[in-house]
Amino acid sequence: MSNKVNIRPNVSMLSVLRYLEYETWFALAEFVDNSIASCLKNEIELKKLHGDGYQLEVYIEIDDPNNKITIRDNAAGIEEENYSRAFRAAEIPADTSGLSEFGMGMKSASCWFSDYWTVRTTAIGEKTEKTISFDMDKIFEDKIEELEFSSKPVNSNHHYTVIELTNVNKIPRRKGIGKVKSHLTSIYREFIRNGTLKLFINNEEQKFREPKILKVPIYTEPESKPILWKREIDFPIEDGLSVRGFVAIRDKGSTKEAGFALFRRGRVIEGSFDNGFRPQFIFGAPNSYRYQRVFGELHLEGFDVSFTKKGIQWDENLDIFLQLLKDELSTDEFPLLKQAEEYRVRAKDKDYEKSGTKALDNTVKDFEEKAPKAIQETFDSEKEDEDADEELIETEKAIQKEFEVNFNNANWKIYIELSYDPSLNEMIQVGRHLIPENKIVADSRNIGIRLSLTHTFMVQFAGTDNQKIEPILRMAAALGLAELIAKESRATTPGEIRRNFNELITKLSS
Repeated sequence: MSNKVNIRPNVSMLSVLRYLEYETWFALAEFVDNSIASCLKNEIELKKLHGDGYQLEVYIEIDDPNNKITIRDNAAGIEEENYSRAFRAAEIPADTSGLSEFGMGMKSASCWFSDYWTVRTTAIGEKTEKTISFDMDKIFEDKIEELEFSSKPVNSNHHYTVIELTNVNKIPRRKGIGKVKSHLTSIYREFIRNGTLKLFINNEEQKFREPKILKVPIYTEPESKPILWKREIDFPIEDGLSVRGFVAIRDKGSTKEAGFALFRRGRVIEGSFDNGFRPQFIFGAPNSYRYQRVFGELHLEGFDVSFTKKGIQWDENLDIFLQLLKDELSTDEFPLLKQAEEYRVRAKDKDYEKSGTKALDNTVKDFEEKAPKAIQETFDSEKEDEDADEELIETEKAIQKEFEVNFNNANWKIYIELSYDPSLNEMIQVGRHLIPENKIVADSRNIGIRLSLTHTFMVQFAGTDNQKIEPILRMAAALGLAELIAKESRATTPGEIRRNFNELITKLSS
């Protein structure tokens, strides 16, 4: 065998690989893919040599101070017959049914990370270790089409590949290393689970933490028997395309870790760790309970992927897939999506203590600083006993709903309005004057309640989050109705409570 490797005809392709759109974990995953592919292809020989207890071990060492990444494995190594093919860009392997299908993984990831990298390998049953180095600047400058490699004798029972990337351009640092660990563990969870792979990053073995699944009664019957909210999925999409796996509800919601993980050939393609696949058609808006609670693992059969393996090639099948999946999760007998949206967890006492203590501390601190002046100014301001002479300030920037109640042997027509007109100064207003004349109902008592969404307090604490607006609106409506009851009972100056509240909340929020 010659001690040279021909890297023609696509050496020019290597020059553009540094510009690929990778995330660090997807680039590192290319090396792990190669190790798994080598292990599975040579599983019989490896277990014949080591016994049925053999496990693939992949070590990734990220040396931040020295800008170096090393990837080593105990897979079957690169065989002599495939050595030339392994280092030519876009040289598709004979077997494309596994994780190494494009003939680009090691080359593209290495070039993305570094301009100088070395591969050292020996294959199972062979007696030679071979080392080859890629100096990309020299290759491009001198238009090199062949690379020399060195070799030395080794035990034929040895088998491994070691890749060293030096002067790394995109090395993960500090928190970035934590994200790499979380994403790679998520991507290879299936191989870790079934014992095929032991993955080590900076000498720490990575274990996938299984989310706990919600087990409670259906939301419509809170006293009924608890149900494990997990739905097995297995259906065809069209000829040659299918999906299997499960969808479930997390016991504890997580905006970061909810969502689907989409698998192909046992490996996550989309949806690893904090980047879950969450189409709005299934998950709703980011502030919905579904968005935080629903998760799943879906294995897609027959689909192609991009050559960087970070996306499924859906073509026209995505809408079909999502509709079929939503139908599976929305049956009357097992309404998983509805359960995720409607179920409310009763917090534990310690959770109330924790959140309540924080809210109380923040509120008391704010009131200690601002309340004395606000109370004095409110007390000293002139007050009117009634607001009957107030005129309606109409605005088109408002949403209004109305309903009827019978109270104290009289019919009441109640209008509730949410305004988003910044020219309105008061946070809460109550009175007949808030109702346009053409909406006044004869033979009924008419009352209007208005809440301003652009008041400084609402902007600071609610914004446009409906889950924050709703409880405040309920309080505002209750306050308005309380004033109504006070008037019916002939209380003295009932509007004073509301006016004082408006002045205080304005001053405390400014």
